[in-house]
Amino acid sequence: MKSSLRFEISLARRFLEENKIQTIVIILGISIGVAVMVFLTALIDGLQADLITKTVGNSPHIVISNADSASAKASKSLGENEILLIDTTENNQRPIAEWRSITEALSADSGIKTVLPLVEGSGLITRGQVSRSILLRGFDLEQADLIYDISNSIIAGNQNVSDGAVLLGKELASDLGVTAGDPLQLELSGREPLTVMVDGIFDLGVSAINQRWMVMDQRKASALLGIGDRITSIEIQITNVFEAEQIAREWAVRLPSYNIQSWQESNASLLSALNSQSSSSYTIQFFVLLAVTLGVASVLAISAVQKSKQIGILKAMGIRSSSVARTFMFQGLFLGISGTLFGFVWGLIMSQAFIILAKQGYALLLKPITSTIIALSTILAATLSAYLPARQVSQIDPIEVIRNG
Repeated sequence: MKSSLRFEISLARRFLEENKIQTIVIILGISIGVAVMVFLTALIDGLQADLITKTVGNSPHIVISNADSASAKASKSLGENEILLIDTTENNQRPIAEWRSITEALSADSGIKTVLPLVEGSGLITRGQVSRSILLRGFDLEQADLIYDISNSIIAGNQNVSDGAVLLGKELASDLGVTAGDPLQLELSGREPLTVMVDGIFDLGVSAINQRWMVMDQRKASALLGIGDRITSIEIQITNVFEAEQIAREWAVRLPSYNIQSWQESNASLLSALNSQSSSSYTIQFFVLLAVTLGVASVLAISAVQKSKQIGILKAMGIRSSSVARTFMFQGLFLGISGTLFGFVWGLIMSQAFIILAKQGYALLLKPITSTIIALSTILAATLSAYLPARQVSQIDPIEVIRNG
């Protein structure tokens, strides 16, 4: 058996070497196809990774809040009438009282990387004649750095922020004309106006955040908003961002009385765009692979016609049709492996050239599993493309071929 395989491999190599130009051309064709697939995959994967990083890299992947709003509990019956009660010290979202036990349970989940309890409420800040609405957010600043990296985003003031520090977004500070060390007036619903000192200005790279956020310590924010030892929501980052929806569903079962939303739900349009990109990439790769398969099949079919006399003589000498057929399969395998190796080298060179010449703000990404799929599918396609020529060879009548030349 081993000697038979060695003979078939040797014969396949000899057939390919007899027409070197033809062999080089088909290897070149496979290489170009593989290079296109490698470059295209690296380009799209890199773009998707960059989009995901910019969208959810420094933001929560899952948010847990109370399912009931404050207004849902702000009514009572008086006789035949329903009276709406407005408590100006209450936020629109009902606070979470048992947040410590929930955060402990979340932190024990191996799929969850960061758990951030926070207090949130709306307000108004004034500097001179200029007023702006703000979103007051209170959380542990050290823990928040694991999600937002606020300490390294401070552009004015001391980066080593203390627990009592008050931070403003860059665009909000610019609108008010304040910088670190300046006072401003803060007004919260149901509270007397008070003066706070700005300790730092941050730039998180998102205009909506820089225009509205005022950040301070959780306890200080809770006291200002009048919610005591409670929080309004819990923000979570997980290890694998694409598992956010699954983890959110699992915790929704464990915490049925809370509203749990993943980033996929709040960024449905982005997810749709990413899926469309992937579908386009797969479609292009399919047709490239089809072109490679047809190219190898056509070349080997021509080779079968060119070598018909030699094949007839071999069969007349007692070589089995199956053995000669496997020779063509080995040719396809050799062409596939050679073309794939050269194609990956070209694809990586094209990727590096693109990074250097295009000067894009993101790096191309080629995942190991994607590389493996491209390589195996190309080699398999090239090998299977030899099936028709191999079948054609098996039907050759050696007497007829030798007689007619």
